[in-house]
Amino acid sequence: MSAELARLADPEELGGPAVEAALLASGWSGERRNPSKSWATTWRRDGARAWVQGEGPVEVEFTLWFQEVEDDRPDSDTYLDDLYAAAAKIPEVVSQLRSGILGERLEEPEGEVADADSYVEHHAWRVMGKELLVGVEQDDTGTPVRLVVVLRKPGTVDDAAGEWL
Repeated sequence: MSAELARLADPEELGGPAVEAALLASGWSGERRNPSKSWATTWRRDGARAWVQGEGPVEVEFTLWFQEVEDDRPDSDTYLDDLYAAAAKIPEVVSQLRSGILGERLEEPEGEVADADSYVEHHAWRVMGKELLVGVEQDDTGTPVRLVVVLRKPGTVDDAAGEWL
């Protein structure tokens, strides 16, 4: 993952064609295309998934781990166990990123990154004018818990919303 992120952090403009080229060069398989885009928007490699969202500057989200929430749990609050299990994996991913190709270029952000409150737990950096975030998210108690790595232009979260096709 560190090599992909290094390729994606280098271009000044994080655009769909640049993301597609970087993922193809790293052995990812494009799975689905939004008819309005010239690049694949969903990708898969070795059990990991990636989504490209947005138009101009895009957001790239890599899902490293996910756990389905089981409907038959006796206590609806037990889904928190899945959240904490995923959050326990964040230090490992952070360590790998710090020791990888981007390690020396990772800078702690000044203040909070955009939409940080939508993550159960996270760690974020700035790298080459972009935000890099490792976090655990769950959109709703009935949706899977995910450990994700997100690369995006700062402040473009609302621009990318709803572009998961």
